[in-house]
Amino acid sequence: MVKRSPWIERARGLIPSQWLRDARMVLDGLAGHPPPPFTSRGTADRAASSPSAASLPGARPLKVAAVVRETPDAVSLTLVDPRGAVIAYRPGQFFTLAIRLNGEVLRRAYSASLPMEEAQPSGSVRLTIKRVSGGRVSQHLNDHAAVGDLLDVFGPSGSFVVEGAPPLLVLLGGGSGVTPLVAIARDALSRLPDTRVVFVVGNRSIGDILFREELDALAARHPTRLTLRHVLSAPPGEWGGGEGMLDEATTARELDRASLEGAAEYFVCGPAPMMDAVRSALRARGVEEGLIREERFSSPVHSVAAGDAGGDVPVTAVLRGRRYALVNRAHETVLESALRQEVPVPYSCTMGGCGACRMKLLEGAMTLEEPNCLTAEERSEGYVLTCIGRATEACVLEADPS
Repeated sequence: MVKRSPWIERARGLIPSQWLRDARMVLDGLAGHPPPPFTSRGTADRAASSPSAASLPGARPLKVAAVVRETPDAVSLTLVDPRGAVIAYRPGQFFTLAIRLNGEVLRRAYSASLPMEEAQPSGSVRLTIKRVSGGRVSQHLNDHAAVGDLLDVFGPSGSFVVEGAPPLLVLLGGGSGVTPLVAIARDALSRLPDTRVVFVVGNRSIGDILFREELDALAARHPTRLTLRHVLSAPPGEWGGGEGMLDEATTARELDRASLEGAAEYFVCGPAPMMDAVRSALRARGVEEGLIREERFSSPVHSVAAGDAGGDVPVTAVLRGRRYALVNRAHETVLESALRQEVPVPYSCTMGGCGACRMKLLEGAMTLEEPNCLTAEERSEGYVLTCIGRATEACVLEADPS
């Protein structure tokens, strides 16, 4: 399933460490250093040749090193940096792929499905893409991605990550929502010896289960620390796992079965109806909002009102007191125009999902793609996202000085 511009709903209680990370990301961007997904290995014998320049401002070219068919409708792509740099990320984060189809650039976000330390070859990242009916990018990648392809990539992005060492992690995923949860589970079991993991995975049938053998092997290696439970809405005749959709009743039943004890943190990812049902089940159990972490997916759509398409629009960006003049070209976002003109505005995911590019609109007017990660309070205060925003009249934008 296409991971369609994920976001954490910041209105639902981010923990302080997330704000610190967001602030750190913004500060790096203001200094002209957007969050780098790559860190140099520092070896002297690296090939000196550079890959072809990325076709999109701010994107980095990554090469497809391996293509693995996970299910009839899902494929994993292993991406490497042709320059030999390490692709650095945290379990639970996602990358944005910019795919050019029929002259149109389409951006879709996909989570890493392995921890960085387990990626093979070393320094690579594995992204898993499930085919979606009518999904142009997911169908293209499932049908045509090949070893040697160069892809334009942004990120890593997102705050769907484990902080500290919680005694119990409860992971609830549906369909391709299992992708970031697999990376989180593997990392916790490897890195946090005192953390126990309960992993509930919902699918329609056995053939739809992503990473089934991988998860079974993980459970066999950690029999006392990992409780793995598959729930199928269309199970076979002799099925020993859970049955039903991951609705509120089924979720409650599976959580009761898991005999949860002690403090727990909950990570939820999957289709919106499933996530709403899981949240209701957790609320009914008295779970505090701050202990529920979600990764929601949606497709941002830009609608331009009649007469708003316009031409080039002047924009002033105020970054740490310094003013930069740029021109927002027609059919470009403000971020795309800024990066092309070498204005160091902050950014990360480029899809309106992480908030790193948030700036305050002091003057002028902009249109934004919807939905996005801005809260109602941020909107009322005049904040916009440059990665999905287009100026419709001369604008002045200011980044938070903090």
